[in-house]
Amino acid sequence: MSLSSRQRCPQASGLECLAPLVCSGEETPDPIPTTIKGTIPAWINGSFLRNGPGKFEFGTDRYTHWFDGMAMMHRFHICEGNVTYSSRFLRSDSFIQNSEKNRIVVSEFGTLAMPDPCKNIFARFLSRFQTPSITLPLLVFLLSPQ
Repeated sequence: MSLSSRQRCPQASGLECLAPLVCSGEETPDPIPTTIKGTIPAWINGSFLRNGPGKFEFGTDRYTHWFDGMAMMHRFHICEGNVTYSSRFLRSDSFIQNSEKNRIVVSEFGTLAMPDPCKNIFARFLSRFQTPSITLPLLVFLLSPQ
């Protein structure tokens, strides 16, 4: 049974206006023209970049905190008084792993990834037949009663 946000946190009444902040956006890899109100000084040329969360779902899994969304880079390119906009998801390790599995497999700040049950069961079974490898340098001191 899925609880609504009001049932999960009744103190958050009135914060429904934040819902658009945790919605996934679409990439716009090809620059599109923008509508400008007013004029842009001729000496302003270059790109304005900003990033923020842009993807909150993979398959049926959904991130539960605003900090967890996969990063989207936004670019506003200004040239000779014209502005174009484009955006792309940052292809981080988390983004790639989640995309490949079409579910959230990497835990983030406020969202715990559920392990793959098949992998978990088989990994525990196979661990009985593997010798553990030591990855940290260890010093062993033998203490004798002398």
